[in-house]
Amino acid sequence: MHSVKVIIFFIVTLLLSPVWANEEAGKVQNEKHIYTVIEFESTFMNSKREKVLKNLGEPDVKWEHRGKEIWTYNNIITEQDKIWHQNIMFDFGRVNRMWGDPSVEEKK
Repeated sequence: MHSVKVIIFFIVTLLLSPVWANEEAGKVQNEKHIYTVIEFESTFMNSKREKVLKNLGEPDVKWEHRGKEIWTYNNIITEQDKIWHQNIMFDFGRVNRMWGDPSVEEKK
């Protein structure tokens, strides 16, 4: 009887631990990293578009200004103790300019 309990314990432990691990991995993936301005600029300035896409995912807004592609990520940087949007301008497929805008919630 004791060996049956031990076997059941190991089976339950082995089967449920991957489920717990998957739940934890899902939580981490859903969290959005908030960068400081310096951290964001040092990470992405002059980076290729593919690196930005890999690290940040699809932008919240894509737009164009004077023939340059601009991606906006909402609520991704912290500046002046507030959360801001970050705009990234690409030139020849690389980040060459970026600037933050206060989020709509912060403007109110």
